[in-house]
Order: sequence, then structure tokens, then C-alpha cells
Amino acid sequence: MSNIAVVGAGIGGCSAAYFARKLHPSTNITIYDSQDRIGGRILTCNAAGRPLELGAAFFNRFNRTLSDIVNTERLKTTPVERMDFAVWNGSKFVFRSNKESLTTFLKLFTKYTLSLTRTYLLLRKVRAQVAKLYQEEHENPTDIHQIFESTHLDKWHNKTFHETLKERNINQAFIDEIATPITRTIYSQNEDLGAFAGISALIGVYSGETCRLAEGNSSLPNHLARASNATIKLSQKVDAVEKTPKDTYRVHTEKDTTIFDSIIIATPLELADIKFEGTPLHGYRTQTYQTVYRSAMRGIFNPAYFNLNNTTEPPATILTTKETGPITQYSIQKASHGESMVTISSTEPLNHATFNDIFKNSPAPVFNHRWKAAYPIFKPLNKLPPTRIDTRLMYLSAMEPAVSSMETSALSAKNAVQMLLAKKSE
Repeated sequence: MSNIAVVGAGIGGCSAAYFARKLHPSTNITIYDSQDRIGGRILTCNAAGRPLELGAAFFNRFNRTLSDIVNTERLKTTPVERMDFAVWNGSKFVFRSNKESLTTFLKLFTKYTLSLTRTYLLLRKVRAQVAKLYQEEHENPTDIHQIFESTHLDKWHNKTFHETLKERNINQAFIDEIATPITRTIYSQNEDLGAFAGISALIGVYSGETCRLAEGNSSLPNHLARASNATIKLSQKVDAVEKTPKDTYRVHTEKDTTIFDSIIIATPLELADIKFEGTPLHGYRTQTYQTVYRSAMRGIFNPAYFNLNNTTEPPATILTTKETGPITQYSIQKASHGESMVTISSTEPLNHATFNDIFKNSPAPVFNHRWKAAYPIFKPLNKLPPTRIDTRLMYLSAMEPAVSSMETSALSAKNAVQMLLAKKSE
């Protein structure tokens, strides 16, 4: 029987514990997390009588790892409603959808004909490569950078998203008014966004029906942790990982020291602040992370803020161009008594004056949340870091310099566990 430590109780860590239990039932598993809750970057709150995702918001049927988990565990999902959207440049809407998806497509095609077609062909090509990645991970689990290289996905993370689009003669209007607003909503970056992150964002939005867990996405890591039957140690930061002469690993926390056969690091090294003894780190570069603010207020909506008249229904989702500065998305939901709830995502904290202009009355705060490290600031890179730090010491965030999502975390977890088991059988 082996003992595995998982450092981090987000979707990656809980997926790792789940797959370790599923693939090797006799394993003893311990999950550590410095926070007092399970979930990491997934957080569901209740606002206006409905679950609202403050972190990772959705996944789609193209996300095979999550879909397999959901189907195997018979978890209930609910579709993310395709609401009408618009793109705001700070003074006007440069595009507005129709509630009928076919009409929206025709509007897009009419305005951006060749660029829309070329973008679709790019997404189709990358989707085919990602399908090969799933096959490779299933048949030959290995370091994620090797899987990227064997499927030729590595060509997409060594340049910027805008460079990639321009190379395919996608015009600037489409980049500024459609592609960038979508990627800003998901990753809050403009021109220097890494290509694979940008392409993945478009694939996520345009790969069929999107959904979330019916009880909120926070229920997913919690379910996986329970299904793993792991010992869960919250509010316990791992301070050091020490390799012993017997090729086991000693995990040091403020409260105790425990020896494990294998360890899975399921939190970024830059954020984990772990001292590694006897296991030098090679091939890892320091990653910077994006701070994201989510704020919501409730009151009587003022349509004049978006240059709308009182009889015009506002879009449910408003994406933004880079001209709007730190605000990357508005979401407008009807509440009760003629009120609306407006949620704003931004890369800087907002003052109340912003909300005062959006409402006709003095709005009431609903929530205010800061993600200190929501996801990496994606830059072009030559090579992903290795998944295997040491013989039985794995690193789940090896894919994160290129892309970050619930699916990539779960996929990385499954791959790392299979690598551990393959090493054990040698």
C-alpha cells in the first residue's frame, strides 16, 4: 500500500486524489491546503437567490476529463444560458448579438466575413490537435511538455495570440471588437496574451453547449475530495518537502511531519512557497499572476450609462474592448422589485462612483471579492516546465504557463497520477 500527499485542494488537487483512489484503490491519500476551504480558484456564492460563480464559471462537452468525471459520478449539470451579449468600447456598442443564435451568426458573418471564417478554421485545427492530446495522455501518460511537442501544440505557446491571428490575415477590427473582448473576459489581457491561452478561450466559448454544476461549481472539488476518501488537512500550509535516503518524501507543516511515498504538488510553485530539500527544481521559471476583482451592486439600473433609452432592454453580458481600461466585463441580471444586479469584473479595484453612475438610485452592495492570483499572466514561452520534479514528485501546474482552466487542471491531475502508477510498476 502506498501513501500519497496532495498539496492543494483546488480542482487539480481534488482531481488528483480522485484519480489516485480510482486507479489505485488501496492508496492512502492526504490532501493539504493552506486555506480553510476546498475549491481553490472555484468559488460559488449565493446572490439574488441564485448560485453565482466568482471563479471558474463553466465547461463544455469538449472538455473530456470533466465530462467523464461528471458522467461517471452522475453529477447534475445545468446549461449556461446563452444570453444576449454586446461589446462596449467605453462610448458605444460596437457589436450586439440577437437572442436567436442564427441571427447572431449572420450578423457576425456579415460584418467580419473572411476573418470569422479564418478564425473558425484556426479553431478547428487546434481542436483536432487537442483531441490528439487526449489520446496521447490516455495511451502514453508522460511529461505534459512532451505531449505538447508530440501533438504540435507547442507551436501555439511560443507567440502571442494577436501575432497568430494576424498571420492568418484576420483583420484588426475582428481582433479588437470580438477576439480581444472574449479573451479579456476570461484572461484579462490584451495584445501580449499567449496564443494558446487565447485560442483556448475561443474554443471554450464556441465549442457547443457550456454548462456548470447544478449545485454550483464549488460542489465539484468537494465531491471529488469526498469520493477520494482522503484525509483532508485544511489550514495546514506545507512548508517543506524533504527527500529521504530511502527515496520517500518528508512533508513538513507547522503542525506535523509525515513521510509519503509520492507527492503531487497541485498549486503553483510561486504561490506555494515550499522549500524543497534534496529535489532541485530544474526547468521552472518564475510566473507572474493576474489579480482579478469581482464586484456586484443591486439597484435601479440606469440605461443611460450605456447610451440606451429607458425602453431598451440592456444586454445580459457586456464584453469590453481594451479602451475601457481595467473593466473586462459587465453582467446585468434582473432581481426583484424592478431592481437589477450588476456584476463587474476588473483588474483594478473599483470605487463606488462607478456603480453610482450605473444605477438611478443609491445601490446596495451584494459582494466584493478579490482573486489575488486568478491565473497566470500568459506570455509566449519556448517550453513548458516538466511535470515530474523527481521520481515520485509530480507538479500539476506544468501546463499553466500556457493555459489555465478547470479542464486543464483535471487533465493534468489524471496524467500525473498515471505517470506515478507507471513509474511504480516499472
